[in-house]
Amino acid sequence: MIPGFESGILGAKAGEERTIAVTFPEDYQAENLKGKEATFKITVSAVAEQILPELNDAFVEKFGLEEATVAALRAEVRKNMERELNQAIKAKLKNALFEGLASINEVEVPSALIDQEVDALRKQAAQQFGGQGFDASQLPAELFQEEAKKRAKLGLLISEVIKKDNLKVDNDRVRSFLEDMAQAYQEPQQVIDFYLKNKEQLAQVQSAVLEEQVVDKLLESRPSY
Repeated sequence: MIPGFESGILGAKAGEERTIAVTFPEDYQAENLKGKEATFKITVSAVAEQILPELNDAFVEKFGLEEATVAALRAEVRKNMERELNQAIKAKLKNALFEGLASINEVEVPSALIDQEVDALRKQAAQQFGGQGFDASQLPAELFQEEAKKRAKLGLLISEVIKKDNLKVDNDRVRSFLEDMAQAYQEPQQVIDFYLKNKEQLAQVQSAVLEEQVVDKLLESRPSY
């Protein structure tokens, strides 16, 4: 929340109306609101308190674990958190490496590739914000031009690394990738089978694995890149 908003509603009762004056932070995501003052008129619909359930075996049974114990739930939560942390670290490392690769290599990016990335970014935005029936073509290309150029340039550089080192998708890593991802679901084998039988979904996983292999190659710090 914007600083000052939450403190402005403390002590309010259901049905009460308040006017809250706040200032948007200088690092706010919307450029036109950075540092601007604003007034919110609010009506409190309800006041409620969260009551946590008792952590016991009866509560754990609701999660469908094979062993319905608190210890088993804690182990499952820890495993999931460790997996998410590992994925976050990998993603951060990959982004840092790819940004570095792009910054030290000048590439002439064909306009056709940029246009393709603009269309892809438009569709992503439509899915995220517009919902069904939203016409992505209504979004101006200028909104995505800079990001599209970055993605197109990076795609060319990654392709060059793959070509230069003759990298091929490691099927063992694909299997390991699927098994790790599937652990987040109640029926892991069903998830694995779904991807293995769906060419489009499997291709996305193979692409992700190939990117991991590119990261491994970049970590060797070869000066030729």
